[in-house]
Amino acid sequence: MRRVGSILLGLAATLTVAAGIILHGCRDNPAPTGPEFSSTKTDRTLTVTGAGTGGGHVTAPPVLEVPALDCYINAGTSNEVNCTKIYPWKSTVVLTATPDPGSTFTGWSSQCNGTGTCRVVMTVARSVQATFSGSSAPSFALNVVGAGTGNGTVKSQTGLTPAINCTITAGTGSGICSASYPSSTSVTLTATAATGHTFDGWGGNCSGTGTCSLSMSTNKSATATFSAPAGPEATVGKWDPPLSTPIIGVHMSHLLNGNVLLWGAGGEPQTFNPAGGGFTQVINNTCVSPSTCELFCSGHTFLADGRVLVAGGQNTALGSGNGLNQASIFDGTSWAATGHMTYARWYPTLVELVDGSVVVISGSQDPSTNASYPERYSGSSWTTLSTAQLSLPLFPRAFVEPKNGWVFYAGEASSRYLNPIGTGAWTTSGLGNGGGHAVSDRSYGSAVMLDNLVLYIGGGGDTCPTLPQNSAEVIDLSAGTPTWGAVASMAFRRRHTNATILPDGTVLVTGGTSACGFTSETGAVFAAENYNPATKRWTTWSNASVVRVYHSTTALLGDGRVLSTGSGDGGGVTQQFTYEIFSPPYLFKGARPTYNLASTQMHYGQPFTVTTPNAASITKVTIIRLTSTTHAFDEGERLNTLAFQAAADGQSLTVTPPSGGRFAPPGPYMLFIINGSGVPSVAQSLLLGP
Repeated sequence: MRRVGSILLGLAATLTVAAGIILHGCRDNPAPTGPEFSSTKTDRTLTVTGAGTGGGHVTAPPVLEVPALDCYINAGTSNEVNCTKIYPWKSTVVLTATPDPGSTFTGWSSQCNGTGTCRVVMTVARSVQATFSGSSAPSFALNVVGAGTGNGTVKSQTGLTPAINCTITAGTGSGICSASYPSSTSVTLTATAATGHTFDGWGGNCSGTGTCSLSMSTNKSATATFSAPAGPEATVGKWDPPLSTPIIGVHMSHLLNGNVLLWGAGGEPQTFNPAGGGFTQVINNTCVSPSTCELFCSGHTFLADGRVLVAGGQNTALGSGNGLNQASIFDGTSWAATGHMTYARWYPTLVELVDGSVVVISGSQDPSTNASYPERYSGSSWTTLSTAQLSLPLFPRAFVEPKNGWVFYAGEASSRYLNPIGTGAWTTSGLGNGGGHAVSDRSYGSAVMLDNLVLYIGGGGDTCPTLPQNSAEVIDLSAGTPTWGAVASMAFRRRHTNATILPDGTVLVTGGTSACGFTSETGAVFAAENYNPATKRWTTWSNASVVRVYHSTTALLGDGRVLSTGSGDGGGVTQQFTYEIFSPPYLFKGARPTYNLASTQMHYGQPFTVTTPNAASITKVTIIRLTSTTHAFDEGERLNTLAFQAAADGQSLTVTPPSGGRFAPPGPYMLFIINGSGVPSVAQSLLLGP
């Protein structure tokens, strides 16, 4: 509605249709366009047509449940679909005639006249014609919006009319952030961060971090993301306050559906929703003898289809060290029994092989008898590897190696291979120094696999006065003669520590004790540390607030944070019914890249497309196997760095997965894309296989 005394600028005119009397610019008692009866209270049709040599838009805001109208007229031609609307009887429609650059709105005809506002009442069908003179070249809108926590400006090139001069403050734009331009107009946008702030990159129809050049052939948008100056979290990360758990998280698996499965010595297993923070009990009724059967101290890993295989556990009637031969599978919501092993096992390790079968090694049958024969699980039954007898320490650290797809036992003092084919065989052949470590005792240290490299940290110090190790060593399993070699030491000695692979390929180390003895809370380590395999150096990060020693666990979540829980349920240490979430520094370094996938299935060696508006800024693509961890070791955690190629238009990546199971056993992984600032995307979980 026009205010009294206001001045109409330009040649735009607004037509408002409202219930009641026809006002300003409309003829008295306009005639119906068809033989309709005013007493019939049915919906009425409004038709907008065009005339003249020019072009422009006739628009109207929504009326009740009728959407907004936007009718584009070009040299007298209008689109019937976009320029016709049906409105409720006696309702109001507001139309605005806005000429394109180079055109002039010369006035209304049919139901309205003049160049001012035009108001009609939909008691009958109405027709309104808008005439534009001048050039009929179409024009298109450019809209600039902001994102992120920081401040900056976006400006168009000098001499462009109308100019873009948009100020972004914590993601909100002000000033001139939108304008329309004739077809084929070239617009160059430049983003400039405020002092101390950072420009993270473009989105929408722009990409990268340089200037954005657009040819206005359609309506376009540009999103400029700025980050505020980094706080200390961008250097050392941040721990959230601890929250309660219903059980001690001694065993933890990050499921394909995004939830986390946990159980301990007491209570029933639980699933945890990291997004909502809630726990759900998932009772395991698969035990043959429930009064003596406990999942506590079992081994577990993922199968090729994303389910969790759990084998062994504790005979509660006989106590610690007495194993079970039972096995069960968790599918994300419920448990099912599967074939029993030949040997009872307490503290075993499960390793998935290149073909999706699983080998179990070690575990004690009773406190004085080791389960020295490996067994192989193939879908429903177990087969003993009868020529591979070897007594190993409990929960041995083991991985699939990339040359032959055998099992590499990293060992507490020395390493060896298990050939799982046929009836099996152990060997140290091909390993440098007979597989010997750089240090003699890695018991209750932690190990992870980074591409072809195994990193082994901490451990030892079980008997006082010998202290746990702060040393670390690596072995390249793709080398001609793989040999353990020392790298830089951690700042803190650690035993019962947890190592977690991060999306950028570095390793987070948390918790543990620096004191001698089996597990001592007096030496609890609160500071996190991060290992960078590119520099082979450690960086100390922020402190947790809860003691996490024996029976503590960690898991990488899909959003790049790390869940830390457990400690207790044995060893004489405090029962920690809590969890903490750690946000690494990369989550405080600017906007995160985003992506979409057409499928959540990856096939060995077959390139696939990752659609992302951030393609030009991506410097690394990784997959990380979902966590399945207990007793300071993730039974299958590994990282693969993937080859990729950015598309010329900056809107997608072509990514090539590993070529076979010896590089990455089949099963569930998280896919991350990482930009030049080291900031990872939120991951999507997918299945890798043949």
